[in-house]
Amino acid sequence: MSEFATLHPYDPQFVRAYVAAIRGDMPAAELLPAAPDWANRELARARRGYQRALTGDETGANMVSHELARLLGAGMPVYFVPGAGLTQIEARFDRGLGMLLRPPSRLFMDAGLESRAARRMPIRLDASGGSMGGAFLSPALVPQFRAQIEARLERLARRMAEAEMDAPAYVGILLEAASFAESRGLGLFEAADVVVPGVAESEPPGLTLLQPDRKRLDKPLRLQLEEAARPPKEPGLFARVFRGAKPAQTHVALDDPRLWRGVNDVTPPPEPLDAHEEAP
Repeated sequence: MSEFATLHPYDPQFVRAYVAAIRGDMPAAELLPAAPDWANRELARARRGYQRALTGDETGANMVSHELARLLGAGMPVYFVPGAGLTQIEARFDRGLGMLLRPPSRLFMDAGLESRAARRMPIRLDASGGSMGGAFLSPALVPQFRAQIEARLERLARRMAEAEMDAPAYVGILLEAASFAESRGLGLFEAADVVVPGVAESEPPGLTLLQPDRKRLDKPLRLQLEEAARPPKEPGLFARVFRGAKPAQTHVALDDPRLWRGVNDVTPPPEPLDAHEEAP
């Protein structure tokens, strides 16, 4: 799985326009008026992928989803989350958040792409890597995603810290992306290898790239996340010396014949009389 994961706020209307453009029903200048020449080049790749996807080619389908993320980057902020895309959050840190994720095929079919092309898209970012789009959060589910991150803030920060990540910065950028999308009624779409920071050739025109940075966090949130990400303290000498395990608790049945009944007399009972002896 590529570490160059990104999150892209998206408007469902733009996705519908993109699908119309790759099918030849809309010119690039109408899809992206601010950069028509660049959009033409990107759409040419997307159209080649579309034709391959119609024949059942997965690589072609991945080109279609990847180019959507590229075009979104020309008009929306791009959140660079290496190692912490939606797929990676679900797989490595919190499977509960994965309950909100939807496969990209659904996003594209809702926008009008033929099902035989859309269903060739993997449901998540592929572990084998490569340029592609992945899972998405619909606009209706973004508020739930943000709320769940806030509810599991400390646990998520602790797990990211255990993975040797800058937990406050990463949890912070996830909240930042979700809050931006929620405030504008947008969804979130993940992708891989859309942009490489510092490589100008990979950047869409007018790119706004946001990377994990704890300095952008409000101070109370930053302090809370930093505290959650700290490793647990080692016990002191006194605690280590006198630390002991509690005795195991066992269940005792009151009718157990082995229990002591308060009788200490161990004198054996008298021997039985012979048959020819008379009792006194």
